[in-house]
Amino acid sequence: MFKVEHFVKNLEQNAVRYARDFCLKDKNTYQTGGRAKLAVFPNSIQKARFVFDEIKNANLPYSVLGGGSNLLVSDDGYDGVLVCSHDLKGLSVSGNLVTCMAGERVSDFLKFTLLSSLGGVEFLSGIPATVGGVVAMNAGCFGKNAGDYVSYVTSTSGIYSFADCGFDYRTSRFKEQKDMILSVCFNLENVEYEQSESKSEYFLKLRKGKQPKGRSCGSVFKNDGYVAGKVIESCALKGYQIGGAKVSERHANFIIADKTAKSQDVKKLIEFIKRTVKEKKGISLQEEIEYLGNFEDENQS
Repeated sequence: MFKVEHFVKNLEQNAVRYARDFCLKDKNTYQTGGRAKLAVFPNSIQKARFVFDEIKNANLPYSVLGGGSNLLVSDDGYDGVLVCSHDLKGLSVSGNLVTCMAGERVSDFLKFTLLSSLGGVEFLSGIPATVGGVVAMNAGCFGKNAGDYVSYVTSTSGIYSFADCGFDYRTSRFKEQKDMILSVCFNLENVEYEQSESKSEYFLKLRKGKQPKGRSCGSVFKNDGYVAGKVIESCALKGYQIGGAKVSERHANFIIADKTAKSQDVKKLIEFIKRTVKEKKGISLQEEIEYLGNFEDENQS
């Protein structure tokens, strides 16, 4: 407790915004989960690095929160320090390079690139995430990935060129090492406004056509040499439900949460799907979804 209070005092002295007992239900797309005991909102690269230095000096547990579109939060909440990118805002352009702060929404980033007559990243249209989040997990679709267009990344531990970012299928060094992305410099293509706008509308229409409506995190499992949705569907799991969580009848790699759902329901359904697919198909599904907080006791209940 002393370490936390000392940490908070240092935040106050350095004008870093924070919140205690921070509600997480409206900070993730499942809209489930408990509260974070302490959430911190640095609004500059300098303050973010200060926060991480203080966390490491005090040896406090921590996690990073972006848009929460790929996250399942424990019903018991989170006991560590939650470092949020919400206040890291700003966009600039120089030639074909667009530098974007990590807390910018993907939609706002795409509007900026469109107005700058730059493109290539239109395939990200419709992803309800922050720029830092999509780069950290190397989000992608339609054969393209966010990391493909990265020139360099500024994080809490340094500046990394594309070659040093460790981009792979749905991962990067930032995700693996819990290193918070602060800003991203993208190397984009010269495009005509109308052409880029048309591509964005096309990809958005494709996404809406494939994805079921309702509260979800998008694809729950990775497509790793197989199409996870088709594998799950082949096990007759479409429509299977635990509590308020249900395998979508439209796309089996989506779990939809209704208004009564708890995170525990979603987690139990994920584990049931994994067991069933392993038993019937011999395939070990791997989650795309990230977990925040403790789920061990929930799984035993």
